[in-house]
Amino acid sequence: MDRKGILIIIVTLGIALGYHFFIGKPKQEAASKKWKEDHERYIAEQEKIKAATPAPPDATAQVTPANPAVGPTTPVVPAQPEIPAETKTLASQPGTVDYVFTNQGGGISRVVLKEHYENKEKGTLIVLNEFGSIPIGALAETPGEGTNLPWTMIADEANGVVTFERMMPGRVDNGSESGQIKVTKKFSLPRKPDESDKRRVKLRSEYLVGLEVTHTNVGPVTTKVPKYFLHAGSAAIINTREQPLYQGFDWWRDGQNNFKDVNYFSAGGMLFWSHPERLVFRQDGDLMRWGAVTNQYFTTMITVLGEEGKSEEDQRPLLGETAWAKRSDISADEWRKVTPWRPTGHEVNKSTVFHQVDGALGVPGGFALTAGQSITRSYQIYAGPREYRRLRLLDHHESDVLDYGSFLGIPTGAFSRLLLNSMNALYAWLGSYAFAIILLTVFVKALLWPLQNKANKSMKKMAVVQPELKKLQDKYKDDPTRFQKEMGLLWKKHGVNPLSGCWPIFIQIPIFIGFYNMLGKAVELRDHGFLWVKDLASPDTVAHIFGLPINPLPLLMAGTMFLQMSLSPKTGDPAQRKMFMFMPLIFIFMCYNFASALALYWSVQNIISIVQLLLNRNKTDAPQQLAVA
Repeated sequence: MDRKGILIIIVTLGIALGYHFFIGKPKQEAASKKWKEDHERYIAEQEKIKAATPAPPDATAQVTPANPAVGPTTPVVPAQPEIPAETKTLASQPGTVDYVFTNQGGGISRVVLKEHYENKEKGTLIVLNEFGSIPIGALAETPGEGTNLPWTMIADEANGVVTFERMMPGRVDNGSESGQIKVTKKFSLPRKPDESDKRRVKLRSEYLVGLEVTHTNVGPVTTKVPKYFLHAGSAAIINTREQPLYQGFDWWRDGQNNFKDVNYFSAGGMLFWSHPERLVFRQDGDLMRWGAVTNQYFTTMITVLGEEGKSEEDQRPLLGETAWAKRSDISADEWRKVTPWRPTGHEVNKSTVFHQVDGALGVPGGFALTAGQSITRSYQIYAGPREYRRLRLLDHHESDVLDYGSFLGIPTGAFSRLLLNSMNALYAWLGSYAFAIILLTVFVKALLWPLQNKANKSMKKMAVVQPELKKLQDKYKDDPTRFQKEMGLLWKKHGVNPLSGCWPIFIQIPIFIGFYNMLGKAVELRDHGFLWVKDLASPDTVAHIFGLPINPLPLLMAGTMFLQMSLSPKTGDPAQRKMFMFMPLIFIFMCYNFASALALYWSVQNIISIVQLLLNRNKTDAPQQLAVA
């Protein structure tokens, strides 16, 4: 690239940034401010209307059908008595999870994972839905609203079953209330598996909770069950070292996983595509099999069961039809608050903004129940680690929540899963995840060694003809067509193919992307150390200087990357080469606070590439003969 091209790029970038900061960003901030003001005004107006309107009758009180054709007036039912707040903690039969149930919303308020630690040194456990105000399994007609109404709770500790009951109004075609429906939710905790089961039932069922939702028409008139949303609770980062880009809401539809991360709700965009802050995410559709809230290493997922072997038309009335998510802030006081599972509270970094993402799956309603008729729908709740070996044993593509992405349209999930299974197999043999990563990196680089040799040889040839190419560039600088022709003849004369150095690298990239994505989501790496690294799933911080963390592995990664680029044959425009020398700085900025396992992998593969470059550079082969010619 010549100086003119670089100047054009700089000017274009300057115009784009100028527009963004002086026009686009102010417009975006103004729109966000107006949206917040309008929303606050709307909430205030609703509160006034609510205060001026007489309180509606209780769901168990007298209800008159809005459509006389449906049936006679429902008789008066005594109002449901006040139910005091109540919680009950039950352990799964395998003993690895504690579930805290609450009657305020009728669901699981907290899931305590007794084999996973937020901080192993302090003994603080992982708690799912830790900051959530909506219980897992809460049911509501409007997502996020009415999720803390009192339910009657009956706990059968001996059998690991918790049942909730509440009276709710039915509906008619126009949406008006009519009739009475008793809603029963039955949660069945994980049972102790048969250890002799060849399907390794412990892995499959250790974090699975069964949920049955039964609607019973207790009135004398036919009524309809409304559409309702089943909530999955919320997900927040585990600690300030976790990457928030993995936090958000997933749902499975049409054969693939879909994901909205926590940053989707922030005001953002550039130029003409800027947008204000988004309050909620909602997408209507059909055939949604499951919805989940996730962070980097853990998830809470609700799966719709039933009709698996039937056609899409038969499944449509049963499966989810709306994905819903909402982001809310977690205050610093709430973050550091002491809990029974966290006697010292969370550590607070002043620069960190804490968020949680609530999620729910809307399932179809509209089916009629005659007097005394009941209908039961079955669901499955998985609340535990995003561990592929467990999730792949489930029956509804739950392992797709580990979305390993793609590169230029090429799915990298197959590479990630193969590398993950290989890493776990090596760990079982070596007893160290760090050595498993090193050995796996060596093995992958060995497989790609011939391709990289070919790329290195091509770059050496390109470097040899570079002086002649520069002469042609100066000679025909005013005649680009002639320059292209002479350059082709020069390459043909010396047997140089500029693409031969690119294709081997291009083939390797999906593998490297798969490796990168796999290590960033491997919950298996948590609490496993190496040398000075305490946790391969966290940055390897050894000290702080002026408040800045010192992470040796990313520094080693950048240093080996710089050395590798220095040893590579010098091809291309000098200005372009100088720009590429900034790549290590860019990567260290991007990856400095990522999991140390990523930096370990990258450093090892850089060192192997350096060794290969040195070996190739010492060979006396065709490029030296070209220089003589």
